[in-house]
Amino acid sequence: MPLPTTPGTRKKEATHPTRTHAKGALKLMQTAERLFGEHGIDGVSLRQIVSAAGQANSSAVQHHFGTKEGLIQAVYDMRLPALDDARRARLESAKDANGYVSVPQLLKALFMPVAENLDEAAQKSYAQFNSRLMQVDIAKHPFTRSRVPQPAHNDIEERLKSHLGYLPEGVFQLRLRLATELFFAALSEYRRLDQNRPGYYRVSDDYWTEILQMIESLLRTPYTATHYNPGQI
Repeated sequence: MPLPTTPGTRKKEATHPTRTHAKGALKLMQTAERLFGEHGIDGVSLRQIVSAAGQANSSAVQHHFGTKEGLIQAVYDMRLPALDDARRARLESAKDANGYVSVPQLLKALFMPVAENLDEAAQKSYAQFNSRLMQVDIAKHPFTRSRVPQPAHNDIEERLKSHLGYLPEGVFQLRLRLATELFFAALSEYRRLDQNRPGYYRVSDDYWTEILQMIESLLRTPYTATHYNPGQI
């Protein structure tokens, strides 16, 4: 989606997810991300992915990734390095003289690199794919198996936990997942707003400010459960 330029926003580029993969493997990952997002994780076959990627070798997925699960993991991992670099840059610029970063600035650093550093097609593909993954059992989610270092993401999460120390760990993680779902939905909604041009948000900064305020409210809502059992979340 062509987002109007916001203050401090760099020109969006179709950043190469990784420089360590062969061209054929990268094409498979990008195609799989798009098709998984459009049709669901179980709604597309490896043969369809290979065909859509223009690969002549019908066993290309097995050659590069071993299994469908290996492909899903590779797709999940492929954009993490560039996004974490962008998060680190935002985080560093947001620190005050004592290294303190407010919750609004932490949320900007966590979420806005997706809206600012990916082009329209990549935003759509990434958001749809990750929205599909939100339906996967937590224990099977590729996040739990990823070996890609994400120091900035981890730093942001720990800082958010510090701000929201009154939330039990399981509740914090639940709300962060809900916040992530809200953000991915907001990407799709903004694309529709941009296409229909209703005039509600004339610059993207207005829209994303409201979205991040909603996410902050979601995270900050007091925990009121009367019977807390950590094993239930």
